[in-house]
Amino acid sequence: MKQYDFKTILTAIILSFAVLFTPSCTEDFDNMNLHPTNPTEDDLTESERLGSLFSSLIATMHYSQENRSQMVDQMIGNQYGGYMVTTNNWQGTNFGTFNPASDWVDYPFKTIMVDFNSNFIKVKNVTESNGYIYGWASILRVATMLRVADTYGPIPYSRIGLVNSDAIEYDNVQDLYHNMMADLNNSIAVIKSYLAENPESPMAEYDVVYKGDFGKWLKFANSLKLRMAVRIASVDTEYAKKAIAEAVAGGPIEVNADNAFIPTQDNPYYKASHSWGDLAVSATLSAYMNGYGDPRRPAYMTSVAGSTYRGVRMGIENIDKDMYSISYLFSKPAFTADSPLMVFCAAETAFLKSEAALRGWIAGGDAQAKTYYEEGIRLSMEQHKVSIGDYLSRTTSPQAYTDLISSANNISVATPITVSWNDAGTSQNTKLEKIITQKWLANYPLGFESWCDHRRTGFPQFFPAVKNLSSSGFMGSVDNTSSRMVRRLPFPQSQYQGNGKYVQKAVQMLGGDDAAYTDLWWAKKP
Repeated sequence: MKQYDFKTILTAIILSFAVLFTPSCTEDFDNMNLHPTNPTEDDLTESERLGSLFSSLIATMHYSQENRSQMVDQMIGNQYGGYMVTTNNWQGTNFGTFNPASDWVDYPFKTIMVDFNSNFIKVKNVTESNGYIYGWASILRVATMLRVADTYGPIPYSRIGLVNSDAIEYDNVQDLYHNMMADLNNSIAVIKSYLAENPESPMAEYDVVYKGDFGKWLKFANSLKLRMAVRIASVDTEYAKKAIAEAVAGGPIEVNADNAFIPTQDNPYYKASHSWGDLAVSATLSAYMNGYGDPRRPAYMTSVAGSTYRGVRMGIENIDKDMYSISYLFSKPAFTADSPLMVFCAAETAFLKSEAALRGWIAGGDAQAKTYYEEGIRLSMEQHKVSIGDYLSRTTSPQAYTDLISSANNISVATPITVSWNDAGTSQNTKLEKIITQKWLANYPLGFESWCDHRRTGFPQFFPAVKNLSSSGFMGSVDNTSSRMVRRLPFPQSQYQGNGKYVQKAVQMLGGDDAAYTDLWWAKKP
């Protein structure tokens, strides 16, 4: 398919939208459109004109469309986030072996940016950037663009829809986070004002997540704000501490009834694993959950022969799909065709507050960090409808991993940790590892979020890829260790071709090469 630069696509969409809403100069046609069963666009309310766009805006937060899910959430987010492994060798190219095809590296940027912004700009123009509908769209924008920014680094954001040019400037990552925070703050204020006078929204029929309950969208917005603030708190501490305090005071998602899920009747993880044989659970995930005797295992992965659970190592060169997709040997994600897709859960809020208390970003210190830590585990168990039992006091370690096909893939966690907070001793680093590890387990399958945590903290301890083939095309050498691996994706080649001036400036913003080994701003050690 012919490739167009990003700005040209958006400009074309804006022009076509303007044509769509240009009134006819033919009197008879105008009169005909006044018929009550055939209204003109001017007869429609703002919610009726824009409502149909929101299914596409929501979808970009966690793709349900099978190809988009495979290329974005499965190949990248869930592999680098330690949840899943792709078992198709794709002629020897794979994100797991750090040698993906160049168009695969481009895919998340081009697809998510166009999928979202093509509809967002319509909302922006019709609402003139005002009102609760625009506020809602802006919350979705932050949730979606955060995925792109945390994958590549600098991206076009603040200038989208404001310039009539083929070239679009990038925001550096710190400015990007601040701009997204400002958008969340504006949305929170606008929607709170709207709810004060309008307890029910006409957008309910277009809202597949909360059915028009904008009180829950406010909680979602505060949750995003908390997620982002904790992400940058080590490098932008005073700004982040203020944002954390505001998010907590504003009321994030704290009970499972408020969790954000996108419904689906054709779950892409189920299709990729059970129908295509392209996806398995990660060996890292099965090793931790087996060792901890985690009661959530049946909710996360299928069992194999012997009523146990066994994932697959990432990075097996030329992996044999026929062998590694055998269901009685290796576990698959335990989704069904109608399993919804998670976007945010209450357990994450508890773990974010636990880290913030441990690090002194909010009050409470070690004692409060423990309280939030154990609350996060309880909330996750409740979410998956399993009994917690004595899980909080367990002192067992992650299980050694055994590959039934090749013993060369066998591995153990180098310096294992346990579940019990009391087993952490006095080391803040060990306590942080416990928080991030249990947050990782609770956030399944939000791979991008876990990849972010791993890059900024080094936790959980992931099994490194079996093979590092990055020299064959991943634009630089990747450190294949449990605490490093891939740090970001290089910018798309299409951006160099169509937006060269500004992508070169974006590379300078990175403070390093446009390569997979370069740390993003928030992942750099202060």
